[in-house]
Amino acid sequence: MKKTFVALVLVFGIVVGGTYCWNWETLHITAIVSQPTAVIATEDDNKDKPSTTSKGWINILVLGTDNSGDEVSRTDSMMLVSANVDTHQVSVISIPRDTRVNVPGVGLTKINHANAVGETNGSVREGTLESAKAVSNLLGVTINYYVKINFQGFQKAVDSVGGIDVNLPNAVNDDLRNIHLSAGDNHLSGDDALRLARARYGLPNGDFDRQQDQFYLLSALAHQMLNLSNIPKLPEQLTIIQQDLMDTNLSTPEMVTMGLAFKGISKETIKHYQLPGKGTSAQDPLVGANVFYYEPDMEGVREIVQEAMKL
Repeated sequence: MKKTFVALVLVFGIVVGGTYCWNWETLHITAIVSQPTAVIATEDDNKDKPSTTSKGWINILVLGTDNSGDEVSRTDSMMLVSANVDTHQVSVISIPRDTRVNVPGVGLTKINHANAVGETNGSVREGTLESAKAVSNLLGVTINYYVKINFQGFQKAVDSVGGIDVNLPNAVNDDLRNIHLSAGDNHLSGDDALRLARARYGLPNGDFDRQQDQFYLLSALAHQMLNLSNIPKLPEQLTIIQQDLMDTNLSTPEMVTMGLAFKGISKETIKHYQLPGKGTSAQDPLVGANVFYYEPDMEGVREIVQEAMKL
């Protein structure tokens, strides 16, 4: 059974909801997990290439895997959460799992294969780093932190805050995931939220509508976790999340310091972006057959990144 990125919302809850004190200024000097490595042809190209390290942005790559036990896994869902330590802006960029990118040693393949390649060649950490490299090169940004997680803690966190309220622009009717919701306001339990996050069949735009619904879940949970009545529960939620983390380079002080700085953020102020491109098919070197790809419009991708991070 595939596990989606839905536990991303738990991680985001940490990022915006911590309660402990640490030196916030230290986050201006952040770790660098991955930087773009693509060859830049000219100085003009280099000038236009986004660079987030000098403008106050911290980029956190959040990965959700489809693994079962110790098996090698793909990243079923990928998001880049960007937080500005000076302006307190937050942007989220969804990355389609079928996006066609170049993975070193493999060639052009789906971006969600990068994790499996790294895990096969090394370890869970190597899978994370391969994914970080792929996303860094695709978006042209520096990645400072990463979190890889499975879905078990998601239901627990949603239920621990009494459920979440999500306003859906369209009805969701997915028989495969057994989820049926009307357009408008819906109060979701942990189980309902998980089903919604995995639903894509029956949606007009398939996986892109699912990305949007996942963002609604993310912002709703972040908002609920920051509700004053739920503040006392944050240490418990942090414990829940840590139990289901597969890999991260974020320390507990860093998590809670970000939370302290971003407390009070509303779901309406979190901006969501999706990457432009088109569907195509081509031979995949790992699968050995023609498969569906999402071919990104790289000029459009650059515009999205610049808008998301105000570059």
